[in-house]
Amino acid sequence: MIEEGDIIERHGKRYRVNTESDHLGEPWKEHDGHGPVSEWTRRAKRPGERVLCEDRGSKRYYDAEEATKIAKRDGWDGPPYGGTARQKAHRAVQADYDRLRRWCNGDWCWVGVVVTEICTCDKGHEHDGESASLWGIESDAGGDYLEQVANELIDELQ
Repeated sequence: MIEEGDIIERHGKRYRVNTESDHLGEPWKEHDGHGPVSEWTRRAKRPGERVLCEDRGSKRYYDAEEATKIAKRDGWDGPPYGGTARQKAHRAVQADYDRLRRWCNGDWCWVGVVVTEICTCDKGHEHDGESASLWGIESDAGGDYLEQVANELIDELQ
């Protein structure tokens, strides 16, 4: 599992792996496949909506009713997979709402994986060499995925 600042040695070369915050916007704006989310508002919740997050009296609402219609139409599903179209849609909408809520609560964010070759000059001093990166990764993607990304970036640099 890759940790921040880890050094990976491959083919006689050394590489430092870092993750950096990526300042992408809201997941529902960055990617398709999410239910509708309101802008910040002070209005009351409408039928079929759920409070996604709130701050100083303003709220964002997740339109679960509309998301369910989209999920049925587009065949969304969520674990445990299978069942009727209605069951699949309800599970998928709940999973989507939960995921977006975790983002709003700061439980995950977008990151970039940056791999930098560590070079040694004639006098033995180390300095940064070439680097490669991949951005827009969910911070909770898991160590195995981040390690896979780091190794693929090292392959690009060789």
